[in-house]
Amino acid sequence: MLRKIGRMGVVFWSLAALCVLYYLGIILYAGIRASFSWFWLFLAGCFLLAGGVCRVPALREAFSRVPGAGKLLGGVVLAAGFLTFLFLEGCVVSGMLGNAQEPVEYLIVLGAQVKGTRVSKALAQRLGKAEEYLKEHPDTLVIVSGGQGQGEDISEAEAMKAWLVERGIAGERILMEDRSVNTSQNIRFSRELLGETDGPVGIVSNDFHVFRAVHIAKAQGLRAVPIPAPSSLGMYPHYMMREAFAILKDWAVGNMIF
Repeated sequence: MLRKIGRMGVVFWSLAALCVLYYLGIILYAGIRASFSWFWLFLAGCFLLAGGVCRVPALREAFSRVPGAGKLLGGVVLAAGFLTFLFLEGCVVSGMLGNAQEPVEYLIVLGAQVKGTRVSKALAQRLGKAEEYLKEHPDTLVIVSGGQGQGEDISEAEAMKAWLVERGIAGERILMEDRSVNTSQNIRFSRELLGETDGPVGIVSNDFHVFRAVHIAKAQGLRAVPIPAPSSLGMYPHYMMREAFAILKDWAVGNMIF
């Protein structure tokens, strides 16, 4: 029995090492300010502790002294958290699989990081999807939405408009919303540019983000439809993990409805 527990400790420590390596990969890909990247170090710490309980006699003995009721409560909390996480991931996947089934009058393209004046890869993926839609639907107008953040020389909206114009989208089809700093503000400030409309509005973002964005837009009274853009394959574990927590937060503060 102790041998099996010891082997489990090695598994936990291996998982901790993988989390640290993945964290380093995120930093190399997205930079030191990559949002939520700290979570992978936190998760590595949890695996290290779990491995210690399995492998270190003093920690194993301390854990054995925890009352049975405490262990049961901890197990219930962990199970509830895991089931909630699975539900939220199901929501994320449902948004990834959605798509507009009818032409829309407006697109809202949600901003993402700009490096100086250059759009990031994630933002280029969103803009590429918008470009494709706009060329297929020449009567559709587009709102590019995003303010200027840390490390950005211009607003995300300005960089997005320049990207689209460079690829043949007429400037008069592009409206800029350059005040927002999060998804809820993206939608709220973009809605002000829409005026009174009861038609469907396309929400363009990376596929993992679409569910939350669409349901924030619905909470603000828009007939929002998803138009998901692709994402970088290696970043999916990070994006999916981060998005589950983001959905929970936006629901808790009343920014979105299910």
